[in-house]
Amino acid sequence: MSSSPAHRPLVFVGMSGVGKSHLARILGRVGFRTFDVDTRIAGELASLVKPEPGELPVYALGRWMDMPWTEGFATREAEYLALEERVTAACLDEALASTVPTVIDTTGSVVYLSAPLQARLEERGRVIYFHTPESDRARMREQYLRDPKPVCWGGLFRRVGEETPREAIDRLYPELLATRDSLYRSIAQEIIEGPELRGVQAPELLARLGLNANPR
Repeated sequence: MSSSPAHRPLVFVGMSGVGKSHLARILGRVGFRTFDVDTRIAGELASLVKPEPGELPVYALGRWMDMPWTEGFATREAEYLALEERVTAACLDEALASTVPTVIDTTGSVVYLSAPLQARLEERGRVIYFHTPESDRARMREQYLRDPKPVCWGGLFRRVGEETPREAIDRLYPELLATRDSLYRSIAQEIIEGPELRGVQAPELLARLGLNANPR
């Protein structure tokens, strides 16, 4: 396995919708090998969910998992996390063995994986947390409701009294973000504000991360 600084895997963490995948794709165009954990998980779930024409696998996966108030969500969430554990571990192993620089685009629920795997990501990778600022959280909540990606709630979702699902999401989504923020920070070596890199091009992204194009 390669453990040299030049090939230390970048590990992007943060909430779904903050821009991790977009930034990983930019790096992929300038010589980085990218590992899209969401897409790999979706591939393993092909027997359970088939994307509609033109539908990205991650959205098909979100449709399969459904919303936290739906029947069977906890079972699907557990199945998803078990798959995510295996896929993330495999991506890390492949990245460490790679002879070219790599970036692992984790899912937002990476912080619900096992402690040993999170420790390996932190010890062997360069974990960068893309933080969701307060000003961006309402947009991300609406995006989640409009075009759901798979989001694990870790038992946090609980409706109170006659509360509607929408009212529960409005009340609990900020709590979900606050909980995730603490967990992301616990494994990250660097923190970047998500909107800081919105619209960035490859040269600016590489400079911000202190990287070279097409490194060998």
